[in-house]
Amino acid sequence: MTMLKVANCPNCGKVFQKNLRNLCQDCIDQVHDDFDRCEAYLRGNRKASTEELSGATGISVKRIAEFIVSNRLPVAYYPGLTYPCNSCGSPIKQHYLCSACRVRIVNDIQKMNQQEAKRKERGIGFQIRDRLSR
Repeated sequence: MTMLKVANCPNCGKVFQKNLRNLCQDCIDQVHDDFDRCEAYLRGNRKASTEELSGATGISVKRIAEFIVSNRLPVAYYPGLTYPCNSCGSPIKQHYLCSACRVRIVNDIQKMNQQEAKRKERGIGFQIRDRLSR
């Protein structure tokens, strides 16, 4: 006996049989239609920006960003397309963070590591002194 695994579609809320995309068939078809409209518009307007594409096709910038991140709309072929940085929202063409946010996060991590190292040095020193005085 096989049990069907069902879930509610995160887009529309319908109950559907679980699949790899985690969407109901209607929403999968909608995503395909949206992608086809984007691709058709970009064939004639290869250098269009994300906002122009959204305005011309009626597809949300968020959905277009999903297509870019998943490389369905490669930035190498469509140089005007961008999507927002996950931290500050500035337009980027690759990765999840802009270079300024990446540098800031790396610096923050380095500072935290240095502070942790200092804390450990102080803590170990006090423990040794305490043990020696007993």
